[in-house]
Amino acid sequence: MKYLSGDFLAEYSRALNEYQKEQDAIDDKWGSIINDLVKEEVSYLDTKIPYLFEIGEKVYDTNGNIGIVRACPIVLNVNEDEDYHGKKYGPNKFFSIRNQSDEEAVTCEGMLRMIDVELNTTEIEKDWGQETKISRYYEDELTVFVD
Repeated sequence: MKYLSGDFLAEYSRALNEYQKEQDAIDDKWGSIINDLVKEEVSYLDTKIPYLFEIGEKVYDTNGNIGIVRACPIVLNVNEDEDYHGKKYGPNKFFSIRNQSDEEAVTCEGMLRMIDVELNTTEIEKDWGQETKISRYYEDELTVFVD
């Protein structure tokens, strides 16, 4: 290095590495606690939020793709988007829910029950050996297909 001493750089790197290890341990601990809370809430919501589509029902999406409903899971994502905002640490890894506006953002305005639909694949996808695929939709993106 041109200006900084080797002793400083070694100690600085050691301190940052130790700091990162401790931060990772804290994030793992609290991430597990938050994830357990979310799992409990998802179980509760699964009993309260009605199914708008039945498993095995034929539906079509807003693009006219026809498929079969395979699952209707509750999706509650409280994690901040690290792809958009960069790596998050501590409580900033999670959305804060302090008011109704925050709740609306986290619950996608109450559309917590997603619908997983099995669709036929395109010719290119079939060339790669994939006969079907699963796509996830919000309820307002699907309509029951009537023969």
